[in-house]
Amino acid sequence: MVGQHARGAGGSAPPPRPGGTAVVLLAATGLPLAGAVAGELTGNGGGPLLAVGAVLGTGVAAARCTRPGRWWVVIAAPPVVLVARAGTAWATATASDAGSDAAQGKALASAAVRWVVDAFPVMALALVVALSVVAGRAALAARSARTRPTATATASGSGAGSASRVPSPRPRTVPAPGPARVTPTPTPAAVPAGRTADRRRRHG
Repeated sequence: MVGQHARGAGGSAPPPRPGGTAVVLLAATGLPLAGAVAGELTGNGGGPLLAVGAVLGTGVAAARCTRPGRWWVVIAAPPVVLVARAGTAWATATASDAGSDAAQGKALASAAVRWVVDAFPVMALALVVALSVVAGRAALAARSARTRPTATATASGSGAGSASRVPSPRPRTVPAPGPARVTPTPTPAAVPAGRTADRRRRHG
């Protein structure tokens, strides 16, 4: 618990969790489909509305998906755009020409070729956006992986150095004030006078 708290308080912030599968699928398919429908309603099926929906949907899906799902988003981006464009165009043609052969046979084949040609620039744009987002996420992950051990080692080294540099306080003993002591000077021992007189008599 203490280690986890320390990593959360002093370490780098954890990376944001990716979005759920429902959010990724809704962005990858719903936004291009919405752009295709809006383009068909305005009379420009393969125009800027389809491009905006495809770019937003692919970008959001690539940014919110998990790491294993990045390449699925990249691979699925062009087919999703093509299906959205062709599906909405076929539905519009079928509804407007009900009971005729405009959406069947040779007419359908020629229309499908036209839909592919219209959707091809948007498919390429969606693929470029997906690759760019995936490459950006990979670069950010690699950068954070390089800087995280360096920051941890610097923090641990500075903590150990500061702990070793601070000396531990030692109690100092202060002598109590009092009168100064005077050391007495030793005096020579006194020689008895009788012994000195005896020595003089012997030598004299």
